[in-house]
Parts: sequence; structure tokens; C-alpha cells
Amino acid sequence: MRRLGLGHHLRVEAGDFTEAGGRDGIRRRLESKPIPTAVFASNDLAAVGALNAIEEAGYAVPRDISLVGYDNTALAALRHISLTTIHQPRRRIGELAMAALLRRVGRPRARASRQVLTPELVVRGTTAPPP
Repeated sequence: MRRLGLGHHLRVEAGDFTEAGGRDGIRRRLESKPIPTAVFASNDLAAVGALNAIEEAGYAVPRDISLVGYDNTALAALRHISLTTIHQPRRRIGELAMAALLRRVGRPRARASRQVLTPELVVRGTTAPPP
């Protein structure tokens, strides 16, 4: 957001990657004005907690606040949640980690390597243009 000139809109609430953490983080954020038009949660579980808290506070997702999670878990795909999320290729990450481990076992002094995989945005029902 800073790179795109939107840093003044950025607010971070600490959490612990749990449903309760997402709930508590968004409750703190909703106490200050203006309320956010969009929230990115650290994972899908925290996003579900935020979703519940947003709706309990009388706001609608995505009409008032868009919400995005991270992980693309089965929870996000449930019809009544329909969470927009970031998909990370977990299987490929595991394959690359295992290959790196086996290389390290075979060649303990080999240099570490870095591999970056591209995540994918999975748009579902919790995002919309800002009001």
C-alpha cells in the first residue's frame, strides 16, 4: 500500500492467527473512525472471526467492508462463508521443502536456495468495490 501511495490508509492490528484473534482485531479497528472499507486478515481462520465480528457490529460484508483471508482453506469455500482469499500452492511448497531437505542431507555444506511461488487471488463473496 505504501508503494502505491496508500500508506496513510494502512492500519495493522496485532493478532494470533485464530478466529478469536481476527474477531478481537476487527473489534478494535471498528472502535476508531473512519471504519475500514477493506480488511486483509492474516489467514482464513482469522478472517472468519473478523467476518462474525463485523456482522455482529451491524456492518455488512462486502457492502460496508470487504474482507480477504489468506490460505484458501476449505473453510473459505463454504457457501455461507464464501471468503475471498489468497491461495498458496501448499502441495508445491511441501514438495520443494522436501527436495531442499533431501539436498541438504545429501550435501550438508551446499548453499541454501530461495524459491518464491506466486500466490493466486480467489475472488468469492466477501469483496466488492468500496461504498
